[in-house]
Amino acid sequence: MTMASLSIDHLRLGASAALLSELAAFYGDLLGFGLEPESGAVSSRVGETMLELQAATGSPFYHFAFLVPGDRFEAALAWVRGHVQLLPDAHTGEPVFHFTNWDAQAVYFHDPAGSIVELIAHRGIGEVGTPGAFSPSELLGVSEIGLVCDPPSLAEELERELGLEVWDGSLEGEGRLAFVGAKARTLILCRA
Repeated sequence: MTMASLSIDHLRLGASAALLSELAAFYGDLLGFGLEPESGAVSSRVGETMLELQAATGSPFYHFAFLVPGDRFEAALAWVRGHVQLLPDAHTGEPVFHFTNWDAQAVYFHDPAGSIVELIAHRGIGEVGTPGAFSPSELLGVSEIGLVCDPPSLAEELERELGLEVWDGSLEGEGRLAFVGAKARTLILCRA
């Protein structure tokens, strides 16, 4: 079977109505995404992805990643350090995570809702040779979104309905993650 491609063209996330203006200031002003207010929501184009934060009940939070061009990680790291506090690796204490099996580097930080936001760069993907300071307009889109589910069931449905296959990780075991789609365009399946 040929693996289907995946792109995250539109990502709509529920956000606590009480935090919507704070999230708009975080993504729009602090990170420079230029969010556009709508009725009960804010949205912005981030590369190929329309990112929408919509008022919701409760206090939802997520894990999602923005894709940095593969040759711009160091510049993106310098940029993001000037705006947020990075989360350290529990083992090394360093803020940069090296994924040698993916040929990728990433950093993580929290947004005001407690979401774990990631910037990830995969070598060889989206590289354009741009020098100098990083701009948020260089982000290629949303690279990953975490889905809390029954991983084997959802993986089977995604393969059957969309032709998307698990390309890394494991569907079994507590605390395990399964990665569906392709490198740099991934749905992360995990148990609650």
